Amino acid sequence: MFASWWAVVGAACAVAPPTQLPEGRVQASRPVEFSFPANQDEVVSSETTRGRATVLAFVTTYDVASQLVLLRLGEVIARFVPRANAAAIVIEPPLYAELLPAYRESLALPFPVVMADFATQQGHGAFGQIASVPTLVVLDRDGREVWRHQGPLTAEEIENVLRHASRRSGGS
Repeated sequence: MFASWWAVVGAACAVAPPTQLPEGRVQASRPVEFSFPANQDEVVSSETTRGRATVLAFVTTYDVASQLVLLRLGEVIARFVPRANAAAIVIEPPLYAELLPAYRESLALPFPVVMADFATQQGHGAFGQIASVPTLVVLDRDGREVWRHQGPLTAEEIENVLRHASRRSGGS
């Protein structure tokens, strides 16, 4: 059983050529308006992320693939130039919100981990239906969604998409 699991993980982690974006690219539209409270003093929102490319990782805390993607996203964000934003949006019942600081600390994530609001959990939020976890949504510097992908990605794939989003602005 474990051998087949590792085969699936290995196949899912195949590296795309450095100049190619992984599947999942979407047509940029108008800026997405969203707001997820991180804690009493911090908010992850369209206002706080505007001006930099942003990766929003929709995850659950109990999913191994979500944890893997968050670790890889953390590696990319820590070294990415120009600076970019990232946040983990946890799609779980609000009663687990008090566990998020421990989750963030245990994975040593350099970005906020926040709870999805009720509308997002129901598929009616600013990002529409999140059909599976992990799902990465990438916004350009103007806050327009330019890419969405379900499932695991390599750090290199995340970096390629983030580099593309960092260059996009003003309808380019």
